[in-house]
Amino acid sequence: MTFDSLDFLIFFAVIYSVWFFLRAADRKIRNSFLLLASYFFYGYWSPQFVLLLMTSTLVDFYLGRAIHKSDNDRTRKQLVGVSVAVNLSILGFFKYFNFFVDTAVMMLPEGSFMAPALKVILPVGISFYTFQSMSYSIDVYRGNIKPSDSLIDFALYVAFFPQLVAGPIERAGNMLPQFATTPRVAVGRTLDGLDLCIRGFFKKVVIADNVAPLVNMVYGDVDAASSQALWIGTYAFAIQIYADFSAYTDIARGSAKLLGFELMENFRSPYRSLNFTELWQRWHISLSTWFRDYLYRPLVSGGRRSRTVQLRSLFIVMALAGLWHGAAWNFVLWGLFHGLLLVLHSGLRPTLFRVTSGCNAITKAAYRTLAWFVTFHMIIISFVMFRAEAVADIGIALDKMLFGLPAALSTSGLNYIPNAGPGEQLFYVVIIIGMLAMQFSNLEERWKWASNVMVRGTRGAVTLAMLALLYPTVKEQFIYFQF
Repeated sequence: MTFDSLDFLIFFAVIYSVWFFLRAADRKIRNSFLLLASYFFYGYWSPQFVLLLMTSTLVDFYLGRAIHKSDNDRTRKQLVGVSVAVNLSILGFFKYFNFFVDTAVMMLPEGSFMAPALKVILPVGISFYTFQSMSYSIDVYRGNIKPSDSLIDFALYVAFFPQLVAGPIERAGNMLPQFATTPRVAVGRTLDGLDLCIRGFFKKVVIADNVAPLVNMVYGDVDAASSQALWIGTYAFAIQIYADFSAYTDIARGSAKLLGFELMENFRSPYRSLNFTELWQRWHISLSTWFRDYLYRPLVSGGRRSRTVQLRSLFIVMALAGLWHGAAWNFVLWGLFHGLLLVLHSGLRPTLFRVTSGCNAITKAAYRTLAWFVTFHMIIISFVMFRAEAVADIGIALDKMLFGLPAALSTSGLNYIPNAGPGEQLFYVVIIIGMLAMQFSNLEERWKWASNVMVRGTRGAVTLAMLALLYPTVKEQFIYFQF
């Protein structure tokens, strides 16, 4: 049951109709209803994996209570260690078992390792809810929050259906207080929720799914793709993945708002970034802050915050972030590449600040333009690693893009996209440039620019008309479902 499906629209309509009358009911009744709805939503994919979700919930709920009650620091460390070990073991087995087995077969001498016949199926959303559940135990251990006194509330925090499958990765300190109080449903919040949902559907259906065929065609046969096609296909993928993932977040936040809850912002016009440090303050914010708070800071705290320890920890964190995104070596390379760029920027930042601080306005504007251009194209290069279907394709694609471009540009003709007519090529260009223009003009962040109901209604009607007009012939699954 995906957000862009008729099944979800029917599901949410039923849930919202019942919730409208239950929201002011007793806390246990209304949260039990939302919890059952969330389990039904998750079980719609694979009912058996609901038990896995319940396991993480029960482990961290009771460990959180035990951590809070214990006065012995060693015992508390052991208990939080059990939480981390259980969650990472579940994640490691279901997500990385096949990866490590395949890697062992590939690296060891032929015949020296017999691969087990077991093939593990990846439960949808496991990377998100294990991180969310585990953060609760850690926050209780650190004294940031008190443990929940309600198993139903905590289970709802782990399984809340709008953000269960692909985030944002929420914190217990944000969600548990909301579940403990009667949700406020006001006209303004309802309109905001509808705005976010409509915007999300537009980005997913009109933008992401319409550029997906171009990306699939180019990366489906990297050997046959030209330098120009690879550049255009990778630009298109940058738009696709952003529109696809931020669309999920928009619909998740919008659905939660309609129910009276607030989820955290997960994207802030990331392609406006002037460096990679800024990028990770704008892209997948819930994940980047999770790694910052639960991995990076513990790593640097033991090294007295020395510059070497900070840079090394930054590199380690990004390598693990790459592995979090997918059990494949191209994701590891993507994470290492981002780690290298973060380390380089962090090391050069003091020098860049000194050089630019005394410049005039024109020079600073030129520097900002150059910084954006370099940053954006480093992002594009990193997406080659992210999207490639095989590690070997990365080298082929980058070789063509970086070293084959001058010769390719010298050839005559503008038909850079195979099997696409002039109208289709113009459509792709308009989408790519249009999405970048929205990032720069800050229009996306100002989506709520009008409080007038008529203006909002007109904008919503126009957007829905475009959804109907530009509905893709082939629908794509949300990209982040695989993580």
